[in-house]
Amino acid sequence: MKIRSEKWDESILGIDHYRAERALANAGLDAIRRARRFGTDFVVQEGGRAKSLRPEETAPYEKRFLEDVERLSRKIAELEAQNPGAFALNDRPKGQEPGGKA
Repeated sequence: MKIRSEKWDESILGIDHYRAERALANAGLDAIRRARRFGTDFVVQEGGRAKSLRPEETAPYEKRFLEDVERLSRKIAELEAQNPGAFALNDRPKGQEPGGKA
């Protein structure tokens, strides 16, 4: 059996992919901050192994998450600016004018 692989670049990703990735980075930040607030360990995976970090050891991970959130937010803003109306929901039935008039 031959496995076919393709190289991906960011051109195949849509705005929802970036939003999901940003939500994941924000969740990581939240978990680090909770671990710090409650004095519990934060667990990461490095080299295929789980590693437990004390709250004072999480700064490099927090920095990486913050950088990711900033980068992703810039990319999302860039995509929204390319086509501003494309990402807005149209919650009016077709043919209905603003203000409820048909």
